[in-house]
Amino acid sequence: MTTALVAPASTASAAATCNSWTTKFAADGYRFEIPSIGRNSGAFNCVLKLNDGYNGGGVQSAVFVLQGSLNRCHGGNLVQDGKYGPKTRDVVAWVTAAAGLPQPPEGFGAYTQAPAYFAIKWLGQRTVGGETRAVCRHLGTI
Repeated sequence: MTTALVAPASTASAAATCNSWTTKFAADGYRFEIPSIGRNSGAFNCVLKLNDGYNGGGVQSAVFVLQGSLNRCHGGNLVQDGKYGPKTRDVVAWVTAAAGLPQPPEGFGAYTQAPAYFAIKWLGQRTVGGETRAVCRHLGTI
């Protein structure tokens, strides 16, 4: 029942811009960084739209962690620069569309936490014996 958790247009439009990330730890020791409002706040109801991050600030860190997961977990082939440009927008649109989710009301390819919760696999990492290991998981399974 993923449709019940997708925010309606008025709520998603009012969501604040993601300006940092929250670190979540899985029971098996993997660390995941998820875009949020404020550092380690757990406030995931946020939005990233075309051209966010171009003016610097914390928004770049939110876009940076999103791009990392899109690259490693979805073959995004993006420059991980912290800027939500057309290529990042297009990869988000592809991932959410492939999951059968409607595009957010902010426009085609905008990142919103509610639909991305189900669509995007997040990059998790942990170090074992000096070796960094990676895994990709949906937020709901972290």
